[in-house]
Amino acid sequence: MPENRDRDDRVTQIEQREAEVEAPRQDTVRRGATFESFKHRDYSLFWSGALVSNVGTWMQNYALAIVVYSLRRSQTDLGIMNFAMGIPVLFLAIYAGSLADRVDRKRLIIVTQAILMLQAGALGYLYVAGRLSSARPLLALTYVVVLALVNGVMSALAFPSWQSIIPDLVPRESLLNAIALNAAQFQSARMVGPLIAGALVVAGLGMGDIFYINAASFLFVIGALWVVRPRKMEHHHTEESGWQRITAGLRYATRDNRVVGIIILSTAILTIFAMPYMMLLPAFVDKALGFHDDAQIKRVVAYIMTANGLGAVVGALIIASLPKGVRRENLLRYTTLAMAIVLLAFAWVPVLPITLVLSALAGAAFITTTSLLNTSVQQTVPNQLRGRVMALFVMAFIGIMPLSAAAFGPIGQAIGPGNAIGFAALVLLAWVIVLFARPGLLLPERATARARPGS
Repeated sequence: MPENRDRDDRVTQIEQREAEVEAPRQDTVRRGATFESFKHRDYSLFWSGALVSNVGTWMQNYALAIVVYSLRRSQTDLGIMNFAMGIPVLFLAIYAGSLADRVDRKRLIIVTQAILMLQAGALGYLYVAGRLSSARPLLALTYVVVLALVNGVMSALAFPSWQSIIPDLVPRESLLNAIALNAAQFQSARMVGPLIAGALVVAGLGMGDIFYINAASFLFVIGALWVVRPRKMEHHHTEESGWQRITAGLRYATRDNRVVGIIILSTAILTIFAMPYMMLLPAFVDKALGFHDDAQIKRVVAYIMTANGLGAVVGALIIASLPKGVRRENLLRYTTLAMAIVLLAFAWVPVLPITLVLSALAGAAFITTTSLLNTSVQQTVPNQLRGRVMALFVMAFIGIMPLSAAAFGPIGQAIGPGNAIGFAALVLLAWVIVLFARPGLLLPERATARARPGS
């Protein structure tokens, strides 16, 4: 017996020494891993081109909102424009996912970006030619809505391929890092784009120039895509009809792989109940924070949105720094819980300095949660189904936003913006409680079976 104890003690000491040697190495890997995906040439080119293009897109969003609002000073017109840009995703994403699994994703993205470039150029031409003038507001709004629909359709066709191509540019073990860095560039563009556009307008450039700059920005992402060499996807040619291919993706996400279905459901719940606070910001600043002057509302909304974007960038970089073996399902529960708690505080503690901090925390919680959800889907789905399943993810993440906006506008009008945000946060909190009460929902079937007592 003493010999056994001595042997166990020696083994324990050896294991402790190995752990002490290993720990610094792992910490060093974590500290240096934040930008690891940039070691891959194709991902770096794709990321850089996307950043420039997204900055241009957010510059255009800023300019277009001002142009549309100036036509009749109507918030309804802004809603119509945003609805036209958003609703095609809901109806076309699933078809676009099927298309992404049948054609070259890289070429599909290039085609859609080229058409979006022409769309931006058309807006610039119409503005410079005086066709987007308040002298004929209905005709001008018609032009904008038609081009907004073109934007929505092309975005809907591109989104699944855009998401699906990332795993073809980096190794599997770097996927979470790549997705997080991609989220960081998008959020950076969301912050920087309107600031650049505003500075250029102050410097004397017209809105038409902003539209033309956006058109030129697409050349960067098209050029990047032209030279990248993603891993070739094996196209499985079958006799299935288009509808059968679509239903195969639906069947995989709803019946064949329960975890993917839960992740997509979680994404939809997050979109519906965690996003309304951004849509209700002008009313929240007016009704809850007490800034009633138009100039004050615009300024405070800009502060809150900037804080949100900054938090999102920081959150994305934190996710990019996580070790490769992190338990995503555990982290996902806690980031979703953080989102619900932050939104509750945001809704019911309307004090501007606190609101700014909470907005930054909400941005960080949201981007970390969506990055984890995105990665979980990408690493679970087989390549031949990725486009179709990612289309479902895109529908849950982006496609239902117009429906969420349509629902929470009247709710905010009826019970107040703060109460509407608080109600949404409580629903999100209820879903988080379900995820904590049933942790197996986010585990694969085999892992769940191993976790059961007596199995």
